[in-house]
Amino acid sequence: MVLSAPMPGEAESARFKAAFERGEAHFQAGDYGAAIANFKEADRMRVTPEVAYDLAKCFEKLGDEAYTIFYYRLYMRRAPNAPDTLEVAEKVGTVIARLESEGHGFLEFDAPRANKVTINNRTWPEPPVALYLPPGDYEVKAEFPSGAKSMSVQLRTGKTTTISFEPAAPPMVSLENALTEEMVARGLEAPAGPPPSGLRIGSYIVFGAGIAALVAGIAAGASSASDAALAKNKNNSVSQAQGLADSANGKAIGANLLFGVGGAAVVGGGLMFVFSMPEPGMKKTEKK
Repeated sequence: MVLSAPMPGEAESARFKAAFERGEAHFQAGDYGAAIANFKEADRMRVTPEVAYDLAKCFEKLGDEAYTIFYYRLYMRRAPNAPDTLEVAEKVGTVIARLESEGHGFLEFDAPRANKVTINNRTWPEPPVALYLPPGDYEVKAEFPSGAKSMSVQLRTGKTTTISFEPAAPPMVSLENALTEEMVARGLEAPAGPPPSGLRIGSYIVFGAGIAALVAGIAAGASSASDAALAKNKNNSVSQAQGLADSANGKAIGANLLFGVGGAAVVGGGLMFVFSMPEPGMKKTEKK
């Protein structure tokens, strides 16, 4: 017999709902700092696209562009098929293109459960950290109750460097389910179920890679559109305009490739998922 992990219940749902609603109330009152604190509290309990979006809007109201971009990117990863994904991707792409022209890169770092984060001797009391920095090598360190972890990263001009220390993100749920779900308690003892098949695991990996490629394609397309718009500026010299046009064309080609590869991977992952059914332990449908 194996002890099963306890499932979240009504008490956790109530705490999430209370923190989320406090965040909304503070946002409506214009107290964005308090709203951020409550939305972060909610995000630690339940992973939802809506909370990431609300955090982005809070930092946008405060004029903190780096954290705004961090949470908009998080929102796109959590909800790649949302109706406003293209609009959000355009915002992000425009900022990243501007950073390239300014000679900076974007560093985003998260380390759930960390007590303190240090980047090149600059310290933050908690993660995440979002920064615009000049290109170069940076030492990143996070302190956990179990000890410290560190690594060296290289930041490049006009590029986003994403770092995440443990643990893996908890399962994501929709806001509606997070606010209303009432989990049925499981017994403390239960036999271990059979592991998922290799084909099922492969379907998750391929589908996830496809979604990631589509999101990257959206960002590349937005960056291409930004370069194309800059190329039309009459104040540019001929060489500057040509350089921007070449950059736009190159990014457009990359976006098209990512869309093609991503679409194929999503379809392939879906087919693999279908062919992997039924999984071990699942009841087969009996024909009458």
